[in-house]
Amino acid sequence: MSYNVMGNDYSNEFGTQDVADNKVVSILAYIPILFWIPLVAGNSPYGRFHANQGLLLTLAGLALGIVNAIIGLVIGWIPILGAIISGLISLVCGVAMLGLMIYGMVCTGQGFAKELPFIGGLAQIIRR
Repeated sequence: MSYNVMGNDYSNEFGTQDVADNKVVSILAYIPILFWIPLVAGNSPYGRFHANQGLLLTLAGLALGIVNAIIGLVIGWIPILGAIISGLISLVCGVAMLGLMIYGMVCTGQGFAKELPFIGGLAQIIRR
């Protein structure tokens, strides 16, 4: 089985009524730390799917933050170049996380159940 970098589309697995009832709550799952809201809002498979994607996004953001801090410590001692490189890495990581967050929110708002690119298919932590 090959890994799909752009993520799989599971939109056909969810009922239209489930999607319509839980669309707004599922959008909140992509705001870091708020991935749990679709879980407590109701017993919705659509909500659990997006809660899982939101949890993966939060964990990826934490991992990128830790890696970014380590890189900043390692190359930050270089007088000017270290600060520039560290700042650029921080910018790229921040823009990537913001892009994934917006992608997830837009897909959810349109009623799709697509995995996030690059990280969405890595794990299913929350069971559907």
